[in-house]
Amino acid sequence: MTHSLHRKGIINDLKNDYVIIAMLAAGVNDKTVYQDAKQRQLRIGEIMKNNNPTNLLNEAGWRLSSVVQGCFSDIADVREILKTIKKEDLGISVVVSGLISEIQDMCQDIDLTMHTVNLSLGEFGKKNILPSDKTLEITTLCGHHCISSQSVEHYVEQIKKGKISVEKAAEKLTAPCVCGIFNTNRAKQILRELVDESA
Repeated sequence: MTHSLHRKGIINDLKNDYVIIAMLAAGVNDKTVYQDAKQRQLRIGEIMKNNNPTNLLNEAGWRLSSVVQGCFSDIADVREILKTIKKEDLGISVVVSGLISEIQDMCQDIDLTMHTVNLSLGEFGKKNILPSDKTLEITTLCGHHCISSQSVEHYVEQIKKGKISVEKAAEKLTAPCVCGIFNTNRAKQILRELVDESA
């Protein structure tokens, strides 16, 4: 899954931003292989829910979708999730997005082998028409790009005018990202930086 691949930011910020996606693959680990495949996937959702998600696909979505996904701000929580999934041997494909070096070290620590590594090559073309890098740090938190740069700019202005708190603005920006991978904690930090920059 590459929709969580293009998150922007500096290394220190990205150390607090991890996405986990558990997916049923047709003919590999779905109901044709495991009669209880959906139950296994729902169990992964429960494991994720119990380990401090910053955001998580809502539980109704778990039952409708072939994926369960969420966002985490602490690699220790990601480590605990993967250890539990490994221990329970659930047999469902799991993708972790974040800094490759950190994920690689974590996998070695818990004796997991990385199967595939995807890299974002950045932006190409007319980059001068893109929003600012800081704005893109927020909009790229939603892999389906449901957060517009205009929304980010609107909430920055509302925060500056004292009409909304940073916390409430981050919550509002989270709402369009129904898949649950928008990192609300990171959005709060970036909103504060955008407000400070424009003060």
